[in-house]
Amino acid sequence: MEKLNTMMLADDLALSQDKILSGEQNFDAEAVYKIIDGLGVLNNPIKDYFDMTEEQYYETESDHKLALLNMSGKLTDLHDRILTNHVDGYVDKDEINLTYNHEDPYEDDLYNPAVDYHVLTYSLKVIGAVQSIAAKDLQEVLSKDAVLSLGLATYALAQNA
Repeated sequence: MEKLNTMMLADDLALSQDKILSGEQNFDAEAVYKIIDGLGVLNNPIKDYFDMTEEQYYETESDHKLALLNMSGKLTDLHDRILTNHVDGYVDKDEINLTYNHEDPYEDDLYNPAVDYHVLTYSLKVIGAVQSIAAKDLQEVLSKDAVLSLGLATYALAQNA
């Protein structure tokens, strides 16, 4: 059921994008947090990371894909995001490869919620596709920094709603 929930949420978010970004429809951050926690990739619930510094995360869990530049700063102030953008490989041979891009929703120090929304919806679509056919393999290959980015994007979207 969790597998379908990820794909359904990604589809719902994609369909609601214009209304959510314009403020006509509420953004359900709690639903996204539940999906993130359900992935079982991070060591703690996603909300535990919002009070953590970049250094705390770097030293305990990061897989070093994020550009952590202000080690004393809170993770919620981080401008870098990791977009999960592609999957390939062979499920039957336990070879799943995910590729990632860096995104910055704060270009020129102005927050652009559409960038975070894209990180969230596109990543969830890719993750949901893998989860539907190889959930256990997904937990082993999915970047912790990419999953954290989903939480940070969700947090920023909820704060700016």
